[in-house]
Amino acid sequence: MKIARSTLLTLTLIVATTALAVKTERWEISSPQDFMRGKLNRLTVSSEGELHLGYGNTRLGEFAKEVWCSTVGRDGTIYFGTGSPADVYAVGKDGQATKLYETDAIAVTALATDSRGDIYAGTLADGRVFKISADKKQGAEFCKLRAPYVWALAVDNRDRLYAGTGPDGKIYRIAPDGKAEEWYASEESNILCLALDADGALLAGGSDRGLLYRITDKSTGVVLYQFSEDEVKSLVVNGRDLYVGVNKQKVKRPRGLGARRPSASEFEDLTQRLTSQFGARAVMEGERPRETPPEARIANLLAGTLYLRNADGRIDRLAAWDNEAVMNLALGGDGDILVAMSGAGRVYRVHGGERWEMLFDMDEQQALTLAVRDGHLVFIGTGNVGNAYVVDAQKAKDGEFTSEVHDNKFLTTWGNLTWMGTGTIAVATRTGNTALPDATWSEWSEPGHASPAKITSPRARFIQIRAQLAKTSDPMLQSLGVYSLVQNQKPEVLSLDVGEKQKPSAEKPKSESSGSSEKSDGADEGETVTVTATGGLRKAAERTPEEFHPKPASTIQHISWRAQDKDGDTLVYRLFYRAEGDDSWILITRDKPLKKTEYSWETESIPDGWYRIKVVASDEESNPVGEALTDEKISDLVKVDNTRPQVLQLSYDPASGVLKGIARDNLSLVVYLEYAIDGGDWKFFAPKDGVFDDREESFEAKVGPLAAGSHSIAVRATDEEGNIGVDKVLVRGK
Repeated sequence: MKIARSTLLTLTLIVATTALAVKTERWEISSPQDFMRGKLNRLTVSSEGELHLGYGNTRLGEFAKEVWCSTVGRDGTIYFGTGSPADVYAVGKDGQATKLYETDAIAVTALATDSRGDIYAGTLADGRVFKISADKKQGAEFCKLRAPYVWALAVDNRDRLYAGTGPDGKIYRIAPDGKAEEWYASEESNILCLALDADGALLAGGSDRGLLYRITDKSTGVVLYQFSEDEVKSLVVNGRDLYVGVNKQKVKRPRGLGARRPSASEFEDLTQRLTSQFGARAVMEGERPRETPPEARIANLLAGTLYLRNADGRIDRLAAWDNEAVMNLALGGDGDILVAMSGAGRVYRVHGGERWEMLFDMDEQQALTLAVRDGHLVFIGTGNVGNAYVVDAQKAKDGEFTSEVHDNKFLTTWGNLTWMGTGTIAVATRTGNTALPDATWSEWSEPGHASPAKITSPRARFIQIRAQLAKTSDPMLQSLGVYSLVQNQKPEVLSLDVGEKQKPSAEKPKSESSGSSEKSDGADEGETVTVTATGGLRKAAERTPEEFHPKPASTIQHISWRAQDKDGDTLVYRLFYRAEGDDSWILITRDKPLKKTEYSWETESIPDGWYRIKVVASDEESNPVGEALTDEKISDLVKVDNTRPQVLQLSYDPASGVLKGIARDNLSLVVYLEYAIDGGDWKFFAPKDGVFDDREESFEAKVGPLAAGSHSIAVRATDEEGNIGVDKVLVRGK
């Protein structure tokens, strides 16, 4: 039974959502892209994401760097042309390839046959066309054009030959006696494809403007359409309908090399960008071969599109591909269009209405040319390497799909293997711990024939699936799925900070240094300097007392931390504190675990002293009970001091005007002293020794003499945590 894709997606989402809480995961292969990332052997994949039995093929051999072009003669013989070397081959009914003609050119880029069975071969880079007689026994140069590149050939019903050339975008007509005349000068740089419509008019497409021409006589033609893409690469006429393969390019090509033999570098650049031969290039005589860098090879054609120009002139888009370029079109017997692509070496069959099938996925990455006989695809030529393949006439008896290697990231226990489809399907797995299967991987498991099937492959990080389809049942495969339990990974607490929460600030000038001293012009050796907010420098002695004043005390300790989990589990956190010297940890967050990575700890009820803070990260919310893992980090010593300093032994000597006393704190340094007379402004003063460096500071401050009468002198001491203690004394002035 075939299940609708929407239903399948819903089921998958339900399974995935349910499985998440217990760490069960599902890897599914169901879309066309999923299947195409694997290896398909004698199978086709449709735009609906279905695998069906396809056709096998026979590799005839490696003939050159590229098999550029092909055609089928009236007697059914397949002809193909190669590049580097530039030869013409014939494939007879026995399926064997024989060299028919050897040229001294760089590449045979176009082939055509006339009504007599004679074969014409267009070449690079001298603009020569060769003719091979119908008896296949002799060949010779037929004509030489005033253009170095021959990209396309077509023969009309009067056996007149047309040649599309570059780099000046001209079309030549060549009479049966080999005499050539310039027939049409286009606005393109290169004419890449030619065809004859139902009325015998010549159709032409080229690069760089995406123009499609219809030419009815010498120098007489119109533009039927200008595509948004840059290159019209291939044309196929089907009655009064026209199929057009176009490509969009990343890099615009320069125009105007002129009708001359190009240099080696010019030819390399042109062939790379015109033909999408990623890495395939011709080597000029005497030139030292060199490899083209991969980044240069793939930076060419970005996307290919197939259009249908209807008899009434309407343009419909039938299919589009990213990162694949159309190289050749052919008409199938059922009216479908066959498309050879460069970029992934694929051959597609397009049915229209955005429906398609991928028929072949070649190892060479560039499918350059197709040949059809009696409505059936019979030949595929590839580039870099230039292999030739004959396609089997009948569907394969069986086919095989091998998935890409799936990475579960960590050691995995396998569950069930599931699939959806019809007919005889056998599915197996293998596993290992290397990204590419090697001798350390397990052997393929015994295949399962009914879904679900228990995966028997060993625990490992990587897994691969193989599905085999047998013709006896007209099989169809829609999806494959693997259930697995990934080994839980321990969280990791990266950092733990306790202290005042920092506010974002503007970026400081490079000359500033936080928490350190700097020396600059104008400061004497050994002097401490301060960077002001405006970037200026002042000596410490020039600072105002207010700049030393600590911030007001707070009973809140800000705690923040950073943590990560390798397998993406949700983490929760618990905070603990412990007094230095104690053994037991006390939970700070008693209500429930935290999900944020910061916390404000209220210490008002905590006795003064030194403490350590511990954060514990747990992945318990993403794992079954008993299987959660934790990690922790302990802070450096943290001081809790919420007690005010004391001002003791406060006295005033009216004779000398000196105020004396002691400022004392149990835990923190005394860092600031002030006095105020009769409720006036607070005035900063230093301790007796001039340095704030102890928990007890004696002071003698000159504050008088005072006017006669009673006065109140208050002294305020501040510790380094911002706690403030105050005392006062009543005195009389002289």
